[in-house]
Amino acid sequence: MDRTDQLYRQRRWSSRQASAAALRVLLWWLGHGLVLVSRFSAPVRSQITRSLTVEISSDDGPYRHFVFDGLQRSVSTSAGRAAAPDFAVRFSDSGQALRYLTSPDVIDRVMGSRIHGTVRVEGNHLLLMWFRGLMRHVLPIGEAGPPRQALPGAYVAHDPAANGVETLTIEPAVHQLDPRWSAAWNARAKLWIVRGANGEPMQEP
Repeated sequence: MDRTDQLYRQRRWSSRQASAAALRVLLWWLGHGLVLVSRFSAPVRSQITRSLTVEISSDDGPYRHFVFDGLQRSVSTSAGRAAAPDFAVRFSDSGQALRYLTSPDVIDRVMGSRIHGTVRVEGNHLLLMWFRGLMRHVLPIGEAGPPRQALPGAYVAHDPAANGVETLTIEPAVHQLDPRWSAAWNARAKLWIVRGANGEPMQEP
């Protein structure tokens, strides 16, 4: 082995070690960030509705799993493998994991690489989008949610002068159907929830 090849191997090994260390820090930050926000953030707690374990790992070492408690609406995390994760994303190396987890297109990149076999996704793939939504509370990368303010020009009240291709007919409020509307009365007779609420006799199903 010549000197150039040896230096190349050393640099490649150092780069992998640095990527693995950076991924451990990122996963630690993500895990403990979720633990913290799940204690104080109502939007995050409202998204934790079931108990499951999520694991993120790379083939060159770093592992971390996240345990979601649907009853307590809480999160706990630990380094290492989970005994039986409900959902897992496994990257081929730490560099790939870093690039994908910090990308605004993480879902598209993970699913694309899954097709090519460089990323393995275990469990219900829809959980990836759910977990990505929680990640954004700790790593706010990517598109934000919808605007919180009302859009200009919203149609919030009837405007008789509005130009449209059709006419809006506004009927006065009534307490019961017009007796002349035989079709409406026939349709009403089939609605058990309406008849039952009014104490009308009902046939056995």
